[in-house]
Amino acid sequence: MIPVEIFAKAAEATGYRREALLRDYAFADVLAADGGTRSVPFAAFTQTPPSYRSAALAVVEKGTESDIETVQAYRSLGAPLLFVIAGENVSVWQVRAGGAPRRLDQVKLADVPALFERNRADWQPDVIHRAKSIGSIDRAYQRDFVDLGLLSAVEGEIHVKLDQLLIDTMQAANHLAGDALNDPRQLFRIVFRLLAAKVLQDRQHTYAASWDPDDLLSVLRAIESFYSLPAVLAGRSATELAAYAAAWAILRQGISFSNISSEDLAFVYENTFVTPETRRQLGTHSTPRQLAEYAVSRLELHRFAPETLSIYEPFAGAGVFLVSALRHLRDLLPGEWSDRERHQFLVQHLAGDEYDPFACEVATLSLILADYPNQNGWHILERDLFADGVLSERMRGQAVILCNPPFEAFNHADRDAYALARQTYSKPVAVLDAALAARPQALAFVLPRPIIQDRQFAEQRRQVEALYGSVELVELPDRIFGAAVTESALLIARDLRPEQANTITLLSTEVADRDRLAFLKTGKVTVQRALERVVCNPPQGDLWIPPLHTLWAHLAHNPTLGERLEVHRGIEWNYAQGQAWSRDELQGYRRGFATARNLKQYVLPQSVWLDCRPETLRGNAINHPWADPKLMANAGRLSRGPWRIGATPDRSGLIGSQQWFGMWPRGCANDDDLVALAAIINGPVANAYLAVHSPAKGIRISAVNAIPMPASLPDIAEMITDYRQLLTGVDLLSDRDSRLCELLVEIDARVLAAYDLPPKLERDLLDYFGSAERPVAHDWSNWNLLYPTPGLTLAERLSGRFQPGRKWIGELFKPLPPTEAELLRIYGV
Repeated sequence: MIPVEIFAKAAEATGYRREALLRDYAFADVLAADGGTRSVPFAAFTQTPPSYRSAALAVVEKGTESDIETVQAYRSLGAPLLFVIAGENVSVWQVRAGGAPRRLDQVKLADVPALFERNRADWQPDVIHRAKSIGSIDRAYQRDFVDLGLLSAVEGEIHVKLDQLLIDTMQAANHLAGDALNDPRQLFRIVFRLLAAKVLQDRQHTYAASWDPDDLLSVLRAIESFYSLPAVLAGRSATELAAYAAAWAILRQGISFSNISSEDLAFVYENTFVTPETRRQLGTHSTPRQLAEYAVSRLELHRFAPETLSIYEPFAGAGVFLVSALRHLRDLLPGEWSDRERHQFLVQHLAGDEYDPFACEVATLSLILADYPNQNGWHILERDLFADGVLSERMRGQAVILCNPPFEAFNHADRDAYALARQTYSKPVAVLDAALAARPQALAFVLPRPIIQDRQFAEQRRQVEALYGSVELVELPDRIFGAAVTESALLIARDLRPEQANTITLLSTEVADRDRLAFLKTGKVTVQRALERVVCNPPQGDLWIPPLHTLWAHLAHNPTLGERLEVHRGIEWNYAQGQAWSRDELQGYRRGFATARNLKQYVLPQSVWLDCRPETLRGNAINHPWADPKLMANAGRLSRGPWRIGATPDRSGLIGSQQWFGMWPRGCANDDDLVALAAIINGPVANAYLAVHSPAKGIRISAVNAIPMPASLPDIAEMITDYRQLLTGVDLLSDRDSRLCELLVEIDARVLAAYDLPPKLERDLLDYFGSAERPVAHDWSNWNLLYPTPGLTLAERLSGRFQPGRKWIGELFKPLPPTEAELLRIYGV
């Protein structure tokens, strides 16, 4: 028999509230394959209601298994500390998400009060709670015995299992009812009531005794009474009633909700049932849970006094931002507050608006779920925020604004109805302008990706730079919103800057497509770049730190491609481009290229006949000197990765469509110069520059003109001739691909040597390309994989002077002649 009272008294003396000390506490073992239920004789929580997020410590008795196996069996509780009793001995363990747990201390049972007193500063409920909730954001709150990975591991499994449980629940209902359950609004309302009932029942809330769990109508009436909700099953058919009864039976048997954080239920409730099809049907939108969590955590709300925080979400949709804000704000409230006191504070400091009445209802129900065991009182109001003055009025005075605005443009009807629509065509611009005019202490906005660098948001970026001392831009991958195809980004700004402060801290974050699922599950990002700089006067709005920014700063004074080449886009037609070419010669057609889709570096595709009749052309691109020697290059990206462009000399007068650039030398240039310019454009500097400084789907002429060039052109014409002859030759050599790769590396090395980059910058540049596929007509591997010698430039690695095993030191450093060595010995001391 475990002497629970010893631990209860010690925990209470350390600052834990009596109602947060629970005996025989049961919880779902979500980290186990079967997701069954475990229990601990005693557990202490930093706050109520109890959950894995607020679990601080627990006490168990050692069984037949080892101490390590005992500790690992209780990871799903979420408590960072586990006390294992073996007779009169008590061992204290740090619980970890992965790997073996770590033993922190061991004492006699009688010494437990002294153990708690000794660790009082670290084991207090507020200290552990903030270590778990804020420790990953602010190191000042970290504690070495709190494994932050444990929280993420438990959370991830809970979401997976909850999602599957709800799917199973609805499959059981659909199996009985089929098409009878075709009203998504009704589905949302009933599922909320069933989830709320299971929460109250699993947590043994006193109100759960007021219904018969085997009677669906009894359950629904009790929940509707508890939350003051309208009846939803009145007048429904027997088939529907039987279907929802089957759903309730499956839900009741699922994993216990006793230890599940209530906001997890809200997130999964909204995410599982608002499918892309449902969103289209209902006209609702939503923000991915982890995106909202990331944004709110980066605002660092813990640095504000809670009473100063009024948090507002316009265009709230399903209220995901508000649910995330609720959790973060609740974590800041005093631990001694009751659940009711916290609820009253939260409903006064969180608000949202939404045009769609059903979305308002979903957001309200989500907040109710997230705020167990409290009832309603949430302020999610139905408003037309674009109506004159409404958006500005609602934002005025808010400390924090969280928003995922509609991305589409205002239409003609909007321009007739709204003054805002006559000021800008873009809804995101209009909403962001209103938020910046309100000057909140902090804001987080989901926006179209052009917010990062495009001119469309240039004025808004200047305003952000003028207002805030800390700004983060997050470049999000495609498909972050599931079915939505709009490329998006996240703007996070905080710390209104006093007039006398003239510095800004920038953080640029990327989430690569390969990390999309990891980000949506755990918030993992791919790369971050930080910079502190002086604010421009006037602000320029340069908020994005591009990849390789130290390289671009190093090359800032180099000549540019626009100084060497005149770049123009190819011809356009006044009808569909797909019909403007022919494989056969026709009257008024000229030889050229219609598409650059299959272009390879140094090799032009098969030419076709392009319609060059004056009456079919749009613009004046046909008047460019196509017959003169030039480079032909693609005008759209060749890949999604860093390899964006390929260039090849052309001396045969070929013409390109608008998918091509023609590049003509400025002044005199011989054939060798043209070939060297092609090598520079095909090389790593130019491709990396375009990948960083052009939109994801295209290549701007302004970016091409700004490509940094070496001070002088490399002498590589003969090498490129060999490469192209081998590439286009008919000889099928056994080592053809390896020889082509060697030649291409040598060409790139010559180009890089012409730039004369410091070895570290060159190494960073080559690392940037990773394992990306290069648009060449043979096998290709990254230079650093082919020649993996650290600390040397590519040209030095290819020279062979520094190859391992060679006596290059003796060859490079010759000994002094004996006479000079003797003089140095005498006079050099």
